[in-house]
Amino acid sequence: MTVALIKTPCLAKRPFCLGLLVSIFLTGLARADNHAAGASVVAETLLRDMIQGTEGKEIVVSRASFPPNTQLTWHWHPGEEVLYVIKGSVTLKRRGQPDVLSRAGDAQKIAPEVVHTGETGEAGAQLVIFRIHTPGEPERYLVE
Repeated sequence: MTVALIKTPCLAKRPFCLGLLVSIFLTGLARADNHAAGASVVAETLLRDMIQGTEGKEIVVSRASFPPNTQLTWHWHPGEEVLYVIKGSVTLKRRGQPDVLSRAGDAQKIAPEVVHTGETGEAGAQLVIFRIHTPGEPERYLVE
């Protein structure tokens, strides 16, 4: 499944629409085990704006809450991604690299096109995610 979030008149006029679409997408992206049954990923877009001085690039800043024991589907982004853990913990898994446990106060950078996933522990996690993105392109690509 590939999803592209593109500014449409609805999204440009109603930030709620964009936040709802991101939330729906992230909910579908996450697979929760039995401990998190009934819980879902909640995401809110805090900022989406063009980067000044850089042609054709935008910054997307989101806050996401992940239930305990949740693993995202493996995926990659065409642009760079930075995550900051506000609360809880998340293990960043990148194919071909060692897993990295990040706790509250930690930040991680994920290079473009690196296949990765995140898995939360018993407490779940709250993150702020920063993505550099080209408008009109899909923000992520899911992989097996």
